[in-house]
Amino acid sequence: MLKLFRRHLLNCPHLAKGRGFKKCGCPLWAEGTKDGERVRKSLDTANWEIASDKLLKMDAGDDAPKDSSPSEAVKAFLNDCTARNLGKATQGKYREALNPLATWCEAKGISTVRALFKLETLKKYVAQLPDSALTVGKKIERLRTFNKFCEELEWCSKNPAKLIKKPLVKSAPVIPFTADEFKAIIEAVNQYPTRNSFGYNNQKRLRAFIYVLRYAALRISDATKLRKTSVVDGRLMLRTQKTGSTVHVPLPPFVIEELKGLGNDEYFFWSGKGELKSCTADWQRSITKLFTLANVKGHPHMFRHTMAVELLENGVTVEHVAAILGNTPAIVYKHYAPWVASRQKALDEAVKTVWATAK
Repeated sequence: MLKLFRRHLLNCPHLAKGRGFKKCGCPLWAEGTKDGERVRKSLDTANWEIASDKLLKMDAGDDAPKDSSPSEAVKAFLNDCTARNLGKATQGKYREALNPLATWCEAKGISTVRALFKLETLKKYVAQLPDSALTVGKKIERLRTFNKFCEELEWCSKNPAKLIKKPLVKSAPVIPFTADEFKAIIEAVNQYPTRNSFGYNNQKRLRAFIYVLRYAALRISDATKLRKTSVVDGRLMLRTQKTGSTVHVPLPPFVIEELKGLGNDEYFFWSGKGELKSCTADWQRSITKLFTLANVKGHPHMFRHTMAVELLENGVTVEHVAAILGNTPAIVYKHYAPWVASRQKALDEAVKTVWATAK
């Protein structure tokens, strides 16, 4: 049986009137026994009527916290991602991050979300992840989002995932292709097999793909799904997949010429059938093979770096380069600061101010 009592503060003028005094602003508590266990807890109110209602619910068992198993919670979260119409790639990343979590919980005998979301438990899970530091950091971000989802549904009372620190990641330096390397890559296209099993002209398709990466500075996934309607009157305009920003740039006439006759009625480099991710992986393998033929070390994103660096070295403003890349100026500064001509000039002048003291 549970009973209400007024827990007077030390400075309360009604302290002497006892624990049953109703007209007071001090907090109300419940105490007694329930299901054979001693109960003593705050009701988070000073209103006697509200507290009485809460007490009745506690006696009836209606105050029991909601709960879910980790596997059920993961399934609910992924269904919510689908309902929110998140991109397939985003949904896939959440599946990759959370399905192993549900499996781990089952192996460890963790049967409730409330038991999972404890700082010590989460640290043990993160510690056993076999991924690189960068990937672990991304999985921690998704774990935080999942934790917040469960908190909103009252399956847990807090979000300890926010307290998990990401591992230190040392960013690889941005390295563009040199003019000689790019020339070698284009020349190596002539060594590539002429046609594939589907009868496509591999050399023409690959050369055009490389030119789009280089002169439109697109990410490889955006180049793969490039629609024919995105190239009009010598200009390319599309909405990027990663950031959703709009890229609008002119293309050199020789690139437009290379694009003629490629693809189907809708796409230049993708059939439109199957998963875009699979087609992108095919193009990555083709480019890797081309780099081997050219004896050049690199990756497809370096074409984007090359365009950005050339623009900055030619004095194009950071804001304009950001618009061309579909990024923010802050991201451009972060990755390409050494090539920002105006910044480097200011740094040079700052260094020269101390030369006079060296005499």
